[in-house]
Formats: sequence, structure tokens, C-alpha cells
Amino acid sequence: MHAADEDGEVSEPQIVSLVVLLIVAGHEVTTTVLGNTLTYLLTDGRDTWHRLGADEDLAARAVDPLLRGIAISDRDVMPGFFRRAVEDVEIGGVLIEAGSVVAADTMTANLDPDVYPEDWREHPFTPLTTPHLAFGAGPHYCLGSWLGRMELELALHRLPQRLPGLRATVATRDIAWRRGLLTRSPELLPVTW
Repeated sequence: MHAADEDGEVSEPQIVSLVVLLIVAGHEVTTTVLGNTLTYLLTDGRDTWHRLGADEDLAARAVDPLLRGIAISDRDVMPGFFRRAVEDVEIGGVLIEAGSVVAADTMTANLDPDVYPEDWREHPFTPLTTPHLAFGAGPHYCLGSWLGRMELELALHRLPQRLPGLRATVATRDIAWRRGLLTRSPELLPVTW
């Protein structure tokens, strides 16, 4: 804000747009990631839940494997993030011409067995040898990725530490999902402890 006031190169509408983007993206993605992660941990990932509560270091190690494996996108609504090719590029023997619009499905890329041979569910605490794409890449890499990781790490340890008996009261198949243009998460996750 001060820099914009000093040099005048950033307009007020640009600042407002940036603030809205940061708040909406930070809130939307954080609640989606946490909701989807809790859905997994309180149903199919019970063993991982108990281990996270017992060891704070495991929570830090679990963040990236969980971000890689648990989708936040609503693949039924949008097949990926839309991008425009800035130059001709060949991928898998297919020429994508400059100016073409493509859908980049980061979830499928995050589950590519040639890149990630281990199942994230069987190895939730194993550090990744290749970065995941949950936060995007290149010029579209999420500005708040560090904050998202920190929030998830804190939740992954403190919730199971304080509520080790927390569990979902419904099966995953019975959860109603909030559907949107970019994300998908539980509308409600009934739990007990």
C-alpha cells in the first residue's frame, strides 16, 4: 500500500482486486483443503490420524503427500485449470499451437505413477522426490502456498492431538459435497468423539 502511494504505479482498483483475490483464494483453498483432508483422515485414513496426533514432526512431513493425493478441484465441473499456450509446444506427440487454450489437470498429474510410484495413502509421511502441483507451478504458483502449508500442518497435528477419538459419523459416500467452479469440499462433515 505504501509503495503504491509513493510511486502511483498501482491503481486503487488493482489494489482492491489483489486484496479480494488474496482473501478469497486464501479462505476458499484453506477451507477446501482442510475439509477434504479431514474427510479422508476421519474415514479411510484413521491410522494416519492417530499417528499425526502423536508426533508433531509427522504432521510437517504429511502436508505435501496429502496435498498431492487429496483433490480440491471439482473435476466434474472443470477438467483442470485453463491456460493459454504462449508458444508452440509438443506434449506427448501432440502439437499445441501458441494461443491455444488447454485444461491442465493437476490432479491427474499429481497421481502419475511414472512420477510418483508410491501410493500416497500407504506412505503419507514419505517426503516427495518431485514437487506436486497442488499449488500450481511457474507464474501460476500460489502466492499463499507457505501459509496454506503452515495452516494445514498445524491442523494436522493439533486436531488429532486434542481430539484423538474424533471420527466421521457418516460414510464418505453419504457426504453431500459443495460444488463450485474450481473446488469441491464437504458441505457438512458430521463427527463425534
